[in-house]
Amino acid sequence: MKKAFRIFIYTILTLIILALLAYGVSKSDFTNIKKYDDGKDPNSATGFKTRAAQKRQYSREVKIESDNSANLGDFTISVSNRKKLIANISLTFKENNKYDWLLGKSVNGEIVDKGDILRNSVIQTMSNSDYSNPNNENMKNRLKDNINKHLSNGQVEEVYFNRFILQ
Repeated sequence: MKKAFRIFIYTILTLIILALLAYGVSKSDFTNIKKYDDGKDPNSATGFKTRAAQKRQYSREVKIESDNSANLGDFTISVSNRKKLIANISLTFKENNKYDWLLGKSVNGEIVDKGDILRNSVIQTMSNSDYSNPNNENMKNRLKDNINKHLSNGQVEEVYFNRFILQ
């Protein structure tokens, strides 16, 4: 009799626990659960990395600085003779006469939209260089030509090195 009573109590307690668990799950708001670390939480690992990168002022973001100039951000590239180039590159551009009014795209929007492609073009051009000093007119012309291959609404007029460290 005692054994049957003990089984009955355990069964009732198990049912109560399951009912409370089911009630808690049904009333929970799972929309606040993050599937991944998006970096918006300053206490998260990605948030810490973002703050640290901002302190270093290293930027991979392509920014439009004025109506005819843009900054492609910072680059760290291996160049000839196993040297490391640290640079910040800006460019000036002009709008083509064939402004795409139907799509409403200007050269400013195109540069921002194709920022990753333009940065890749710079990296490919610089890393494939065989010059002992990449900061020369030949390299700037090659960069300008390779970037212009990717632009349809505008044309790069000049490439500038805002920061240039060759180690």
